[in-house]
Amino acid sequence: MDWYEALKAWQDRKLPAEEATRIAEVEDIWGLWELALGCGIDIKLGNREHIADVVEAKRATDRGEKTDLLDVIFEVELIVAGITEVELKRQLRLSWIPTPDGFDFQHVADYERFLALSHKDQLDFLDGLNDDEYQLYQSLLISQAWYRPPEDM
Repeated sequence: MDWYEALKAWQDRKLPAEEATRIAEVEDIWGLWELALGCGIDIKLGNREHIADVVEAKRATDRGEKTDLLDVIFEVELIVAGITEVELKRQLRLSWIPTPDGFDFQHVADYERFLALSHKDQLDFLDGLNDDEYQLYQSLLISQAWYRPPEDM
């Protein structure tokens, strides 16, 4: 039984917590899931390969290797929410997610509302932002301008 199967079995109450934590892979990622599992979030909605990529990034960080911590946090948020980056980009109609510019998964609904505004209303909204917020929302607009729906490719 690998870490993903053990974690699913533990969440389904088919595997005692003590046994699940003895499986090294589960123990390595336990901290990532502690809060989500405690809140009753179903981690089985996450994509196994996606979770494995995040786990590897977390391990690299733990080993002292350089990784982009913002990207790791963003990936964990996607997994907990049960959505992939591809699905999120499609939902927001973005070519890329501007995580380096401060994209915060907790504000996805705000970004979606902003992107749905008319161009004039978007420009009016941008006038009231500080420099960091302006950079993020400008990146959202640029990413949206570059977006091509999958069916158009």
